[in-house]
Amino acid sequence: MANISSEFISIGCNRTTHAAAWAPNGLVAFGADKFVALYDPLKLCRGIRIQLAIISGSADHTAKIWKQNGQQQWINSATLEGFTGAVEAIATMHAEKVADESKDLIALGSADGKIRIWERSIQDQDTALSYLPGTTVPIIASGHTDKVINIYIYQQSSKSFEKVYTLQGHDNWVRSLAFATYTGEPAEESDGTKTHTLQTGDLILASGSQDRYIRIWKISPYVSNQPQQEQQQTQPTDPNAQTEFSIMFEALLMGHDDWVFSVSWERPTAVTMENGTIKYDQPMRLISASSDKSMMIWSPDASSGVWVNDVRMGDIGGNAALGFCGALFGPDGKHVLSYGANGSFHLWKEQEHNLWSPQVTVSGHFKQVEQVTWDPQSRYLVSASLDQTTRLYAPWKRQEGDEHIETWHEMGRPQVHGYDLKCVAFTHNWQFVSGADEKVLRVFDTPRSCVESLAELTGETKMKEEASSRPLGANLPALGLSNKAVFENDIEAMENTDENHTTLQSYTQSSATPTSLLETMAQPPYEEHLIQHTLWPEMEKLYGHLYEVMCVDGTTDGHYIATACKASTSEHAVVRLFDTRNWKELPTKIAAHTLTVTRVRFSHDDRWLLTVSRDRFWSLSERKINPVSGEVEYSLVAKNKAHARIIWDCSWTHDDRLFVTGSRDKTFKVWQQNPQQEWACISTIKCQESVTALDLAPDFKNGSGQIQLWTASKESPHEWTLWSEVDKRLCHVGVVRSLSWRSTNDGRFQLASGGEDHSVRILNID
Repeated sequence: MANISSEFISIGCNRTTHAAAWAPNGLVAFGADKFVALYDPLKLCRGIRIQLAIISGSADHTAKIWKQNGQQQWINSATLEGFTGAVEAIATMHAEKVADESKDLIALGSADGKIRIWERSIQDQDTALSYLPGTTVPIIASGHTDKVINIYIYQQSSKSFEKVYTLQGHDNWVRSLAFATYTGEPAEESDGTKTHTLQTGDLILASGSQDRYIRIWKISPYVSNQPQQEQQQTQPTDPNAQTEFSIMFEALLMGHDDWVFSVSWERPTAVTMENGTIKYDQPMRLISASSDKSMMIWSPDASSGVWVNDVRMGDIGGNAALGFCGALFGPDGKHVLSYGANGSFHLWKEQEHNLWSPQVTVSGHFKQVEQVTWDPQSRYLVSASLDQTTRLYAPWKRQEGDEHIETWHEMGRPQVHGYDLKCVAFTHNWQFVSGADEKVLRVFDTPRSCVESLAELTGETKMKEEASSRPLGANLPALGLSNKAVFENDIEAMENTDENHTTLQSYTQSSATPTSLLETMAQPPYEEHLIQHTLWPEMEKLYGHLYEVMCVDGTTDGHYIATACKASTSEHAVVRLFDTRNWKELPTKIAAHTLTVTRVRFSHDDRWLLTVSRDRFWSLSERKINPVSGEVEYSLVAKNKAHARIIWDCSWTHDDRLFVTGSRDKTFKVWQQNPQQEWACISTIKCQESVTALDLAPDFKNGSGQIQLWTASKESPHEWTLWSEVDKRLCHVGVVRSLSWRSTNDGRFQLASGGEDHSVRILNID
């Protein structure tokens, strides 16, 4: 039985509001496709020190409560059902008193237009939940697409929540609500004028809307001498607390230039008084996130009480798109975390008062991952995704005191494309070819800054020896569509020649500045840096296919690549080969299939080219030297209808004696060349799900997201046995699209995988 553990998981945050929450113990839970992902932004060590529960809402019309069991494993402790639409809003409260018992309340808003209240002890829209000031009576505020905020109060007589008032003022959808209790000193009078109108214990409601504005509302005990037109009385709510309350509009916060998606208060802190009692202090700081690519921190001025914008963080200009979906204060109030519409996280730390600096955080794809592959020396991993990016992952090795720390991070984003990316293959250590939902393949070279940064961060200092011949970096000109290579003499010419000022501008308007291309990273890059300063220059475009590219692979010597595209006829189901030394297409094409070729694989010695297809055939071509021209060509030598359904993937053993094919017919088959030089099936292994990804060292995976490891001895290659099955908690929750092995310096194997669930994973296998 193999010892399998998780080394690294990369996944982006769901691109929706309220997709993340920051717990008091510092743990962040966020929605990541079908996962609830856990992440500690402030600690290198991962783990939970206090008991907590997580509530998640989903498009499957349910909400789930997650808790840790005795083995520190997260389990689903309860499923809340009964919804007829997606659960889109959640608010929770540990009730001091509801009726005569202490219970936890959960308010869930769903797309069916209803809010359902659950007690945590139950057996069988945006919302905010709190207490009326000075009471134990719960109050709920809910925002709606009809531009209003409804207020609900718990009624003891009916044991239910009843709507008591509707707040109007916003001119568009209400996207976010947040309650806070004012714990500061009451207003002081100066020259007969109060500095503000808040009293200790007042309940403050912040609302953010698509009308670009934030409104602050105050709920306080009713005082009869207040002007009648400025107040709205609520009805008595509890027979044991005959109190009336007023709801007043307190402030209008203007500053965002686009929809406000999120508002959130800084978390209250516990303060120990001189007499030993503990008092909770609620800082009056509010953070908002908007699609204008900014976050703002708001607080009332100490002297006038007027709400002002203290800090604005985010992007100004550039090509970072779509802005932020949400922002949260950390438990200490010194950190803020935001998540964007491209699935990214942004972490900021307050170094001094109102002086914030970015910090290293996690990142990942926000759409399906189509392929993962190691570079030829297995020093870093590259992934391609339908989110139109390729991403580079590598370990960050560092020494902190006496402790050696190694954590994996996204170190670069070589390609940010306009088409969904489907495949990627290396030609040598620092160059890869990618294919997307277009007819063109693109060739990318590693810039010098990337090589030097990887050498610095991974500790692989030998990499620097390969950096001198590389371009400095890449830029996407303001009016360009391709990443252009920038060399050292280009920068010197632009800096020394006034006539080239307009040329210099073409490099700086949309992407990196020439000076930034010379910088070596001392830590993993921030999201802003990834988007603009880690591009790889595009060196070539390869034409020939008439439909969208499906797959690509390169020879071990790096001299040739094979590609295929979508096809419905034999005319288009050909495999084209290109010489990487001059990027010209070879005269001969491999015409062995009638439908789309789903995978092409060169053997490790480059002698064989294996292809599999939707037509259920595999074909094998052999490398030969043309006797007339003296050039290399691959000629078809074998073809077999191997499966009953589409063949998704294939792979060679390390010695090229065997290859394996995996199909939708829930089998994978092992093939070997017999003494008659014919390739025959020597073993068929049946599985419970479709086989969609294969990589031999050896491995198998099925459509449920499960990963299994199979072995066979060199002496009996026809006898395959299940060696180990990866724990489902370490597996994907959807189809695994790609697998790729590497061996480490300490003798272990690591298996990288990419899946339909948006995640890239690396497993340690001992």
